[in-house]
Amino acid sequence: MQLSEAADTLGVHYQTAYGWVRQGVLPARKVGRGYEIQDGDVRSLAAQRAGGREPPRYIAVRDWAAWADRLYWEIVLGDETQARRWLDGLAGTVTLVDLCDRVLAPALRLIGGNWAAGRLSIAEEHRASAICERLLATRAQQPPGRPHGIAIVTTPPGERHGLPALMAAACLREDRWLVHHLSTDLPVGEVSQLALGVGAELIVFSTSTADAGRRAADAAREITAAHPERRVLVGRPGDSVHQLRQLARNPRGPQVIPPQVTPPQVNPQE
Repeated sequence: MQLSEAADTLGVHYQTAYGWVRQGVLPARKVGRGYEIQDGDVRSLAAQRAGGREPPRYIAVRDWAAWADRLYWEIVLGDETQARRWLDGLAGTVTLVDLCDRVLAPALRLIGGNWAAGRLSIAEEHRASAICERLLATRAQQPPGRPHGIAIVTTPPGERHGLPALMAAACLREDRWLVHHLSTDLPVGEVSQLALGVGAELIVFSTSTADAGRRAADAAREITAAHPERRVLVGRPGDSVHQLRQLARNPRGPQVIPPQVTPPQVNPQE
């Protein structure tokens, strides 16, 4: 149905429904100048509201760079307790997609740049990455309601950086995908076999280097050659989880490797 019809069904103003779409509360697919929403997603949100659970009210953050800079200093100094306390307060007022794209990813890029310039040690960089993984893992929960679809998130063989894949998995879950997160460095055959077993229609490979991107592209071609009904998205450094979410929502999108779709990684080397 169209967004205006969804708003009528939910008993809210069009702009309220539009805000829910923008925030990821109401899954929608961009069609021309409008939005198309699945009937089941509207029914699920209506049932949630009928049960007294209104969608979260998000705030408009004016200075994302300041928040990213604050997180940078907390994780680079190893103050996980303070980082968790601060992030817990922010997480309840912004979407997880914004939290990843506008706070976590910029902070990690800054850490990667300072590591490459010799201003941070490998140990400090790894400590910061590990803190981010733990902070993000607590938010990678499956929300209630009917799943939008089934997805597998992993990395191609040889890729050892798992944080981008964790970001992708967490943000797809926020969009009500049932996600099987396989972490890093899995053989392509294992990924394909599990996808068949769980009925996944979407596979996401996250990568952090150009070489890993080429391996992921090869894996995508191998999987879709054997199972053309599956879509495979490949993420490369610099991509955003917002892009991933939009591409994942489009069932009529490309079957193999559209443009880049993964959060930035801390650094390209161990």
